[in-house]
Amino acid sequence: LVTHKSVALKFLHAQRDDAGARRRMLREARAACAVQHPNVVAVHDVLEGDDGTPMLVMDLLRGESLGEKLARERTLAPTDAVAIIRPVLSALSAAHAAGIVHRDLKPDNVFLVDGVCSDVKILDFGVAKLSGKDAATKETNRLTETGAMIGTPHYMAPEQAFGEADIDARADLWSVGAVLYECLAGVPPTDGQNLGQILKVLASGKIQPLAARAPAVPSGLDAIVDGLLAIE
Repeated sequence: LVTHKSVALKFLHAQRDDAGARRRMLREARAACAVQHPNVVAVHDVLEGDDGTPMLVMDLLRGESLGEKLARERTLAPTDAVAIIRPVLSALSAAHAAGIVHRDLKPDNVFLVDGVCSDVKILDFGVAKLSGKDAATKETNRLTETGAMIGTPHYMAPEQAFGEADIDARADLWSVGAVLYECLAGVPPTDGQNLGQILKVLASGKIQPLAARAPAVPSGLDAIVDGLLAIE
């Protein structure tokens, strides 16, 4: 109100406003503020509406998500895919150094500012795993102790999809591999019509090598992607 700067306000729809959703909002704010990095969307403040509903005051971004770009173009040139993934890896490195695992990296959570492939912001730390022993962090991590499936199945590492509680930074790297695979091949590596089919691929470890689906991808790059998606 003082500076007249344009910001984005993120708040809960009335139908989804419950204690779990509010915990997720708090988790998102805490995680985003803990990762000071130019490729992580900034949360400047947390306000409370007249009815007690929390609102996040965030950077106002213009552009599109990687998910929107892929829906339109289906695949990307390897140079564009790498340009997008480099800042994603840089941001995740900062998050992991701060003891935070994102756990829901997917094309919809990778935002291309003004549509530029090299100007990327990671969104939505709402299901991030935070390290820390203070009461607030323990409360925001309460959902992770249930063994529930948290994240988006197509981009989940096996240990995450199977509900393991001890998820670490390697799960985010699997998700990077899944996103990069989709950018280059046009489909996720665990392509399936339902959750059961996705879990079957993860359980069997039979992910089709990237070269089989995208033979034009440089061999060094497809080896990196296949390495990120190694079951072990």
